[in-house]
Amino acid sequence: MSWRIGIDTGGTFTDLVALNDETGEEKVFKTSSTPDDPSRAFLNAVQGVMKELGVEASDISMLLHGTTVATNAVLESKYSRLGLIVTHGYRDMLEVARQNVPGEFGAITWWIKPARVVPLELVREVKERLNYKGEELLPLDEDQIRLIAREYRELGVKAIAISFLHSYRNPVHEERARELILEEYPECFVSTSADVIREYREYERTLTTCLNTGLMPLLSTYLDKLSDRIHEAGASAPLFVMKSSGGVATANELIKRPIAASLSGPAAGIIAAAAISAAAGIHDVLTLDMGGTSTDMALIEGGIPRLLNEGKIDIYDIKSPMIDMTTVGAGGGSIAWLSGNKSLRIGPQSAGASPGPVCYGRGGQEPTITDANIVLGRIPPYLLGGSMKLDRQAAYDAIKSKIADPLGLSVEKAAAGILELTTQSIAAGIRVVSVRRGRDPRNYALFAFGGAGGLLASPVAKALDMRTILVPTAPGATAAAGLLYSDVRVDHVITDVQSEDMLDIERLNDEFEQLRERAMDDLEQQGFGSGRVQLQAFLDMRYVGQAFEIRVSLPIEDQAVTSAIHSALKNFHAIHENQYGYAYENKTLVEIVNIGVTGFGLLAPPSLRPKAVSNKQWSDLLKGVRQLYISETSSYVDCPVYERPMEPMAEPLAGPAVIAQYDTTTVVEPGWTVHVNEYGHLLITREV
Repeated sequence: MSWRIGIDTGGTFTDLVALNDETGEEKVFKTSSTPDDPSRAFLNAVQGVMKELGVEASDISMLLHGTTVATNAVLESKYSRLGLIVTHGYRDMLEVARQNVPGEFGAITWWIKPARVVPLELVREVKERLNYKGEELLPLDEDQIRLIAREYRELGVKAIAISFLHSYRNPVHEERARELILEEYPECFVSTSADVIREYREYERTLTTCLNTGLMPLLSTYLDKLSDRIHEAGASAPLFVMKSSGGVATANELIKRPIAASLSGPAAGIIAAAAISAAAGIHDVLTLDMGGTSTDMALIEGGIPRLLNEGKIDIYDIKSPMIDMTTVGAGGGSIAWLSGNKSLRIGPQSAGASPGPVCYGRGGQEPTITDANIVLGRIPPYLLGGSMKLDRQAAYDAIKSKIADPLGLSVEKAAAGILELTTQSIAAGIRVVSVRRGRDPRNYALFAFGGAGGLLASPVAKALDMRTILVPTAPGATAAAGLLYSDVRVDHVITDVQSEDMLDIERLNDEFEQLRERAMDDLEQQGFGSGRVQLQAFLDMRYVGQAFEIRVSLPIEDQAVTSAIHSALKNFHAIHENQYGYAYENKTLVEIVNIGVTGFGLLAPPSLRPKAVSNKQWSDLLKGVRQLYISETSSYVDCPVYERPMEPMAEPLAGPAVIAQYDTTTVVEPGWTVHVNEYGHLLITREV
């Protein structure tokens, strides 16, 4: 037998999905995360599923991993102390940054500029200069580079970033500087901006390179630990890691570009959502991934997640391909607290995996969203099929003392208030990726997953006036399953600004050839021959005078370069109007800013196979009746609790109902009806 295994590390649980390549059988396994050393949970998951399946380590053909290690390091500023080498005259580049202030109008009156990724005292200037065409104006001062390398060594700086002006056009000075540094200081980590991103905009390029460099020692150590854990489990399968773009890369490749994994964890779930919803015939969805510490949301149109060329992680502008998503600090472990003893707040503080919510009985003292759910009867007094017992009374007491009594409310109303505030926070996050993109949520289905996604799917959908919810077969492990739907992905971009009335087609064609060769070389190094490779070309374009670009695909394989570029220019206007509501065709010239190639090393995705309709009825799946609190009536009702069906059912089920399964619970509120579709997914709808 051959098993592919996807492992997603979350704040509370580490989820695993094993797929049998021959039979299509899937197995879901969950274990508690180990924040002090995530590799321990990785090993626990692998060994646990091997034991349950009764398979040998040699039966594992591939391991795919989604991790928040890089994300947390950036958020918590726990990356390595690093140095930065820049062109003479550009020492203050990171200090100057961009002249925009986060927040609403007036925020500049109180905003304090955050500390830089590299403190000014660790930035060094070197004499060298290229012009905007990449032509040398001043040669690199090699003696100066050697002196800087020795100085960094004496200071104990173990990671060095190099970002020279106009190196995106010609990386020769950066490459030589790296060679010299490694001659003087071979044990340090070095990355150049041309290796990380071959695009202009000095600040974003330099900042991204610095973060990439600072993450290199951390990711190298973590991936080395994972390699040791894999060997400890007796396996020899290759390890692939999820990237922010929705593709995966080998561990060795990611060590060189760890910034590509800055949003590794949540990206996998969105890839799974796109594949699963498309198979169900639903191509336009908004995702709701509610885990233990946060909730992530994204927009999928036509079965394809929206991709950004750059994004933001906390306060940092990252120039790296990433799926367009937003995050709110409202996960199952998010803490409910009072501001000024009178205003209810949720998060962003989280109880995490340790000590966890109060009901876990591990020493947690602060009430969380999970505690509110158990008090209101939305989850059972246990998790993971009964292997993890929960203490409802402890949760009740914590909400009473910390929230209800200070506000003069009943415990039920306080708990309902916690969930209502959480619902509105998630709904606001979904509006960011929909309404702010000119999309009406009512025209989309809500794809709910994550360990807590099914608990609030109905109220969130109602708050947005959405009428369809899709819950996959293993919601709590969807991110792990998404790893199995991903291909190896490499992205290469070159900045070459050209106006449409002065195009140098020959130069563009030469640059595309260079990019294709680089993509093919990268994929070959990761074990993919030409028969398992797919390439896609694109252009980043804008109207003359604009400061942002839109990515337009370039079907070079189907037509000559000249006609393909002119087709892309024509398509740009339609895409611009679709995204922004207007276009200037025949009024304003279009500029090509970047050209690029994305390469895919194709992995065989799981086969989504329709299942035979079950002869069971809902009454056959009834597990009992539980008291469920209904906010609209401020009262408890007797609510049936059903075992989650995995096969299609002819009979619909009207809410209120609770549907329980190993990895999550789905609450179907009054007014909603459940259908189990041909793939075993829950399709929950409500009348207009």
